[in-house]
Amino acid sequence: MSLSPGEYCVILGPSGCGKSTLLHGIAGLIETAEGSIAIHGQDVTRMAARKRDVGLLFQHDTMYPHLTVEQTLQIAVQANPKRRLSAAETVQRIHSITKTMNLDPAWLPRRPETLSGGQRRRVAIAKTLIREPSVCLLDEPMAAIDRLASERLMERLADVSNQADSTTFVHVTHDGEEAMRLADKIVVMSGGRILQVGSPTEIYRSPHSAEVALALGSPSCNVLAMAEVLPNCPALGKALELPEGQSSDDHAIAVRPEAIQLVEPDLNQNQACTVTELGQWRFPVTLLERRDLGGRFLLRLQRTDSESSPPLSAIVFQNSISAEAGTRWICQVPLSDLRVIANSAQPSNSPAI
Repeated sequence: MSLSPGEYCVILGPSGCGKSTLLHGIAGLIETAEGSIAIHGQDVTRMAARKRDVGLLFQHDTMYPHLTVEQTLQIAVQANPKRRLSAAETVQRIHSITKTMNLDPAWLPRRPETLSGGQRRRVAIAKTLIREPSVCLLDEPMAAIDRLASERLMERLADVSNQADSTTFVHVTHDGEEAMRLADKIVVMSGGRILQVGSPTEIYRSPHSAEVALALGSPSCNVLAMAEVLPNCPALGKALELPEGQSSDDHAIAVRPEAIQLVEPDLNQNQACTVTELGQWRFPVTLLERRDLGGRFLLRLQRTDSESSPPLSAIVFQNSISAEAGTRWICQVPLSDLRVIANSAQPSNSPAI
């Protein structure tokens, strides 16, 4: 896998899947067991960490407790291996990063214990960026800060990465929404393997496997086993055109919650699962629960053609949907919004990072 200069890459996956290990390998803090790492075309796989032109933000703040914010930034500036700056240039660089990360100048004479978690995180990122590394590695930068602080920090990171001369970012998180907000490229990992690499749109709309589909979206993607769905609706199997020679047992159907529409049942029509001439998959459901999310509604639905199947999640904007549990509806999903995916995780064919 390769990244273009200035690209913002997010490594996404559950805790323990190897995200931080990958980041530390790029930084040179641990030896690479196999594969290679190159920065600007130079192989740095066996190069000492201090000689790699990278900046690393650890998952937990690494500010010096006995130093002020300004002193911390001064030390970071002088750690730039490419050139030494004069005192005037150092002041200018601190002024510039303060503006870039929207740090309050009043923070400069303060020590870390006097700052909030969100303020410390922004200072820690400023400390990483002020060296102007070729690659900036961020390990869970939104960890341990509140939602409002996270929102502000994501805005600043987005602004920084959109600058014409931006550094290349590699950002580790388990939060799919965070990945969608920031990434130019998403790498989904599990069990120490890369499952899929692509743009946020590609990963969200065309996942290769159930594990990738579930990595993004809130509420999570609905994953329906084809072997359980097709016996009740053979027409759906024909419409989805399962690849020749592959068994439905190995595949599932991914349905994003926002792709689901509800219509009132027509008592004069057959309510069985079917595929319409207009390219809609239709099947009867029972409403289990409705939650008002403020302008939109989260629904939990049970397919009545298969009451043993897990409930479906749907996001709708129809305030006409009754909140009364047990009401019957017809669920319809455009075939264009369905994806046939592998039941199990499929590793990417991308070369080692």
